[in-house]
Amino acid sequence: MAKYDYNGDAELVFPTLGIIVKKGDSFEAPEGLVAVGVSVSGKPSKVSTPVTEPAVDETTSTEEVK
Repeated sequence: MAKYDYNGDAELVFPTLGIIVKKGDSFEAPEGLVAVGVSVSGKPSKVSTPVTEPAVDETTSTEEVK
């Protein structure tokens, strides 16, 4: 899949993709998509970084209560 930007003025409907895009929207579609007002995105794609360390619960104390 490639990332595209839409810069047209009216909403653009892609029924086969199941999406409606508005001016300024970025979306993913198969490579080679050609439509008026659509260009290949120059924006870097956002990648989610998985959490690798367990969360620390600061409400629990490891000190022994006497």
